[in-house]
Amino acid sequence: MKNGKTYEFFFFLAASLALLYVNRSLHSYTFKGFICKEAVFYLIIPVGILLLLRKKLASYGLSLGDKALVKRYFIILFLIAIPFMLVGSRMEAFRLYYPRFVFGSWHEFIYWELLVGVLMLSTEFFFRGFMMSGLKRSGRWAILIQALPYTYVHIGKPINEVFYSFFAGLAFGHVDRESRSILPSFLLHWSTSIIFDILCMM
Repeated sequence: MKNGKTYEFFFFLAASLALLYVNRSLHSYTFKGFICKEAVFYLIIPVGILLLLRKKLASYGLSLGDKALVKRYFIILFLIAIPFMLVGSRMEAFRLYYPRFVFGSWHEFIYWELLVGVLMLSTEFFFRGFMMSGLKRSGRWAILIQALPYTYVHIGKPINEVFYSFFAGLAFGHVDRESRSILPSFLLHWSTSIIFDILCMM
């Protein structure tokens, strides 16, 4: 990598790790507080950094990308996720953990799932947009680099999800890189999260 590209690589690596560290160091006492914290450190601040650097947000995944690939990858990954959701939703560890909110009506359920959508958007943008695209000078290694901390932030959840998150991170990174958009991973992450919550309650 040339000097300018090298500096950019290390800047995004340092910025990503710093945001991860500070975010993980701050405690939230409610699920809504957790979502707000994630949105600030994973979406608002990274977008602010890109705007200050005069970077195009579309180059960091916030675009429609290749619509045909977005649709194709979403369908493929969704079909792959189905058996994992069916099996996982029958495991006690997952049934005790999900959904992560309490609701008294379907209106409240929809409200919470919309907030979960904000959480998923923030997560996908940070790892597959800000971090992976910021490290794109390393080629496909950027996919692996972002998958490692993505797995780390899952520690504390059911152990099977921690292992699964590594391979999901690699798959999400690949499809987002190919489609030039975070839409495939965001749509898949959010939709399967909603379905999984419902399955765990059945």
